[in-house]
Amino acid sequence: MDLTNFLDNTKPENYEYLIDPTPQEALRLINLRKSTHVLLIYGDMIAQYEGRARSSLEELMPRLVITKPDGTFMVHEGEKREPRLWNPPPSSLYATIDNGILILRSVRANPREVVVVEIPIIRFVVALRLGTTSNYRVFGREDDMVNAIVNNPSIIEDGLQIIAREYHTLVGDIDILARDSKGNLVVIECKRSQAGPEAVNQLKRYVDYLREKEGLNVRGILAAPSISAAAYKYLRAYGLEYRRIEPKY
Repeated sequence: MDLTNFLDNTKPENYEYLIDPTPQEALRLINLRKSTHVLLIYGDMIAQYEGRARSSLEELMPRLVITKPDGTFMVHEGEKREPRLWNPPPSSLYATIDNGILILRSVRANPREVVVVEIPIIRFVVALRLGTTSNYRVFGREDDMVNAIVNNPSIIEDGLQIIAREYHTLVGDIDILARDSKGNLVVIECKRSQAGPEAVNQLKRYVDYLREKEGLNVRGILAAPSISAAAYKYLRAYGLEYRRIEPKY
């Protein structure tokens, strides 16, 4: 395998790839580019997560790892938008070889969370230099709703106290985690346009996860300018709540 296998030999600093590399070849490219390029690593792999909870992908199968210079680390499978396992930035990537197997470790310091991926069969490794938009803004975005609620929790209800925003869990990032006047945990999921059944199911996943993890009563509130009839039906069935909140443009 030739390590100088570039997509475009005129600009090798922007993108390069290895097909069916040895672990040593893959390791060299990963360590060379991890702090400057987005890396895509495809192969047959297993993975596990340990931190505030535990989770593992024990079946050896084709998966895709995506890492970014800011420390973002994601393990993707063939379905859904969200990765199966991930670490948010800032996390640190460590690549090693153990008994001929490529090992990737993504370590987040605080709170301590570790994702370990073992890749005995490496299909390809791609390093891409991508740009970053410095003045990007979407008007009427969900972040605007989150900011409005965090700055004035009473628009949801009186006595609400914000605990965290973008609260990381194994089933996704909760927009807002709060506590009500009676001491109950409150999960708030924000949608900037009409919310449908999928938004309700997403909220339910967060509520169920925290109920199981914390062993406490947890309320779920969907914040959106409107909801569909089906979403309203599921909210009632699951014992969840709705607040009408308009995004600011």
